[in-house]
Amino acid sequence: MLRKKLPAINGLVTFEAAARRLSFTEAADELCVTQAAVSRQIKRLEGQLGCQLFLRVRRHLELSVEGERLFQAATMGLGHIATVCDDIRRSTTLEQVTIAATHAFSSFWLMPRIRTFQQQNPDIKVHVVATDNAQEQRSEKVDLALTCGDSALQGHEIHYLFGERAYPVCSPSYLGTHSLPKLPKELLTHRLLNMDEQVWENLGWEPIDWPAWLQHFGVDIVDLKPSGLTFNNYYMLIQAVLEGEGISLGFEHSIGDLVAKGKLITLTEKYWDTGRGYYLAIKSNKIDNPQVRALGQWLLASF
Repeated sequence: MLRKKLPAINGLVTFEAAARRLSFTEAADELCVTQAAVSRQIKRLEGQLGCQLFLRVRRHLELSVEGERLFQAATMGLGHIATVCDDIRRSTTLEQVTIAATHAFSSFWLMPRIRTFQQQNPDIKVHVVATDNAQEQRSEKVDLALTCGDSALQGHEIHYLFGERAYPVCSPSYLGTHSLPKLPKELLTHRLLNMDEQVWENLGWEPIDWPAWLQHFGVDIVDLKPSGLTFNNYYMLIQAVLEGEGISLGFEHSIGDLVAKGKLITLTEKYWDTGRGYYLAIKSNKIDNPQVRALGQWLLASF
C-alpha cells in the first residue's frame, strides 16, 4: 500500500533539499546533480501529486501551501529515517570489539594469540578487559567474554570450550632444591602457594584451592600449613611459581602452554577434572555484528 501512496524516494529527497534551500541550483550542488535534474524531479513529483509545489515570486522561489505541507512532512519523515539508519550503522559498526577474561586467561592464553587475529584482521580493533570480577566480565560494555560457570547466562549466546582441569605445578628450579612429590599427600611437606579467598568470591566460583584439591584425592588436610604467600590474582601466583617460590595448582587452560614449553612441571600425575566448564559468551544483541562475529568464530576455531 505504501508503494502506491508514496511518490518516488528520489523525488522526495530532491524536493526536501530544494524546499529547505529555496533554490534548485543550491539543491543540485548539495545532491551532486545538475539543476536540470532537480527541475525534472520536482516536475515529476508535482505531476504525481497533481499540484504546484513551488511558486516563483519576484525572481525568488517560495513554497505553495501544498509545498509547505509536504516540506514539513518530508522533514520529519526523512529526518527520522536518517536518524534511525545512523543508529543502526553505529550499532553494527563498532569502533572496537571488547572481550573480557580473567587476568590469568588474558595473560597466559588470550594475549599471545590475539596478535594473530589482529594480523589476519587489521581493520578490527580489539579491547581486552582483564578482570577477576564476574560483574565486570558481563558488563554492557563487553561484547564477548571467556568465562567459567554454566550455560545459563541470560542475554548471551553461549559456546562450550572445555572443562576445567587442575593439577600441581612447579618450576624446574624448585625441583632442583626439593624432592619430587609423587603422591598428593607428599605435597604437605612442600611450600604451597595460594590465591586469596576474595578472588574466588569476586569471580563467583567455588574455590579450587589446596584444601579442595587435596581432599578430592583423600588427603587429610589437618597437617596442611599455610606457606605465608597468598596472591590476589592468578597471574602473580604463577609468576612466583616460575621464579621457584613454591608449588601451586595449575589450571590447564591458563598454564598449558607453560607446561608444554617446559617452564612448568606437573607433579604427582593426579589431575582433577572439576566438572566446571569454560565458555565463550557473546552478547545476544551483538551476535550479528560482523566484527564481533569474526572474533567469536576465530576464538572458537582456536580451541
